[in-house]
Amino acid sequence: MKQYENLVRLLDVDPEFIIDLKYAKPDNFTGSVVYPFTECYIDVHTAAQLVKAKEMAKKDGYRIKVWDAYRPVSAQKRFWELMPDNNFVAYPPDMNTIREFRNSHMNGQCVDVTLTDSEGRELLMPSGFDDFTKKARLDCPQTTGEARNNAEYLRDIMVKAGFTPYDGEWWHFYDKNVKPVRYSDLTIG
Repeated sequence: MKQYENLVRLLDVDPEFIIDLKYAKPDNFTGSVVYPFTECYIDVHTAAQLVKAKEMAKKDGYRIKVWDAYRPVSAQKRFWELMPDNNFVAYPPDMNTIREFRNSHMNGQCVDVTLTDSEGRELLMPSGFDDFTKKARLDCPQTTGEARNNAEYLRDIMVKAGFTPYDGEWWHFYDKNVKPVRYSDLTIG
């Protein structure tokens, strides 16, 4: 199993995940490749929780697709340059002065996911990934029907697995059950 510090390769932990790292290719809100690796790495504890969620989804005929997990600090800086809005992009840390770390993509303790059917086709959700409108919020009054049901199901299994959802993005979940570790700027894979 490949491991770098607290990070493990998710497919080594469980090969049943669908990996579609949006920032490893230009199919994202920046229109460019943000980090130069295509392997999904994640905190070892966060990976174990994600496997629990995957097992719940699998029992109901669904799969989990991962859009983002570990993200280097340099990628976070690039995002902030492109969209300096703390509602959607976390301010990049000054690694020379930061004293307290939080659960974040920058230490692999957050994950952005969606659901697919058993064949890997994405389910209808309230919005696309990295939608910077109110549709990204699960509590958006315009979100109804199948999209709302699917997003609520995803949230429910992720919470049961131990994750904390982020209200501003239906796809974003924190692993707050693990002590935050130092952010990293590893480019791995």
